[in-house]
Amino acid sequence: MSRHATGRVRPAFGIGVVFEVLAAMALALAASAAAAVAQPQEPATGGPYGRLVIRGATLIDGTGSPPVGPVDIVIERNAIADVQRVTPLDLARGGRRATGDRVIEADGMYVMPGIIDAHTHMGGGDGVPEDYVPKLYLGHGITTMRVYVSGPDELAVRLARAQRGGQTVVAPHIKLFHFWRGSDARYWSADGARAVVREWKAQGFDGIKVSGKPGLLPDVLRAIADEAKQLGMGVAVHIGQDGVVPMNAVEVAAAGATTIEHHYGYAESSFTDRTVQDLTASYNYGDELQRFRATGRVWDLANLSRLYGAVLDTLLALSRNGNFTMVPTFSVYEDQTDLARAKSLPWLDRYALPVILEDWKPSEAVHGSFYFEWTSADEAAWGRLFTKWLPWVNEFKNRGGHVAVGSDAGTSFHLYGFGTIRELELMQRAGFHPLEIVRSATLESARAVGAPNAGVIRPGYQADVLVVEMNPLEDFKVLYGIGVERISREGKSTRMQGLKYTIVGGQVIDARAMLRDVERMVEDAKRTQRATGARP
Repeated sequence: MSRHATGRVRPAFGIGVVFEVLAAMALALAASAAAAVAQPQEPATGGPYGRLVIRGATLIDGTGSPPVGPVDIVIERNAIADVQRVTPLDLARGGRRATGDRVIEADGMYVMPGIIDAHTHMGGGDGVPEDYVPKLYLGHGITTMRVYVSGPDELAVRLARAQRGGQTVVAPHIKLFHFWRGSDARYWSADGARAVVREWKAQGFDGIKVSGKPGLLPDVLRAIADEAKQLGMGVAVHIGQDGVVPMNAVEVAAAGATTIEHHYGYAESSFTDRTVQDLTASYNYGDELQRFRATGRVWDLANLSRLYGAVLDTLLALSRNGNFTMVPTFSVYEDQTDLARAKSLPWLDRYALPVILEDWKPSEAVHGSFYFEWTSADEAAWGRLFTKWLPWVNEFKNRGGHVAVGSDAGTSFHLYGFGTIRELELMQRAGFHPLEIVRSATLESARAVGAPNAGVIRPGYQADVLVVEMNPLEDFKVLYGIGVERISREGKSTRMQGLKYTIVGGQVIDARAMLRDVERMVEDAKRTQRATGARP
């Protein structure tokens, strides 16, 4: 052995030994390269298969039951055919391992139902490839999405029709809810509303999205809800400040809404010394900066005793009857509590298209781009709202109310797919147990969007399954497309990805391949932007 002046020890190799080591390394590299060439690349999508088997995983079934494993899950075409426990005890009692056309060896992995996002928008337009949003959702384990649309020519409508026509589409299942807005005079009357609902049912829509007047006129909303119920359709309501009078959240739920989106209308339902929020005489709902500043302060006026009493009791009675579900969409409002955090989210540079980032800059012409002069006082007001709203939703759940997961991604730095996983984290902050969160994202969301054969892993149900290499119950961050960073005590950083496969109707989709495709789209868009010197 010889020493440097630094005191570090190194072996005293001869030149012949060095050549032998280099030759051995070259042979090893050549063998590795040959193996890589010989090893066929797994396709990004495959199936549905006559018989697909996921072997040896730990099962999180979506009901709230504790995990169990190992299990073998058998999928035939687009449906779950069997779930077999294969512990040593089960095998000793005569159990047998399943086999199939394709077998996914999942020892040490977890399976759970696909996530159902009950509040989404497909986005699109110039500069946005048609497969951009679907691949972001698939890359985050979303297998069903309720999409709000304005007309028959939108991408979501075309994808849904292709799915219903039996085509294999690389996208989540889509539930279509038509916005209740436009210039049709029938929107303003009960009889006219019933006629519109019947027309939309005939056109293949699954429900109606009501946002403000005229849909929130009491006679009109009751007509919409009654006609929709008879036709097996859902009614989602975004109340908004312009709709609190004449209908707050309690009145909207009682009129037959199947879901209420966001937080609007709940605090107002608790008022005892007023009927409307204390707004200035110069307030204009059409000015989004004013609107979001004001609504962030409405919970300061809430009567908490009444909110946890009569308001909660009434909503719980409606929810227990199976008629009403909350879709809070916590995550789309988190940006208002900390704008600097929202702008610097680690995935925006890799996965947000330039045209989308451009839309999120302050603009009077783009919904959600209202941050012209967002202040610490505004963030503090929204912070106070969160400290009251989140635990109240948790109490609603604790007492038997239905709560579903919705992200409302696509506005103000809230990116598709990533926003859905953030919603799970915020439910945990509200007080939900991880098993309750999975149930909200699967079973409860299936109920909310009208998908009775989804949301649970059991025979006969739709084959929408996630295969995850890390335990999501320990850390929902493992579901993020960028993975999760782990740092050893020695300071070594390792980035690990949890979600491996998103299975939609029996079609096995490589979740990471979807996100690599999205990265390429973003890089191509940036390259074009640099080459042309043009704004997105």
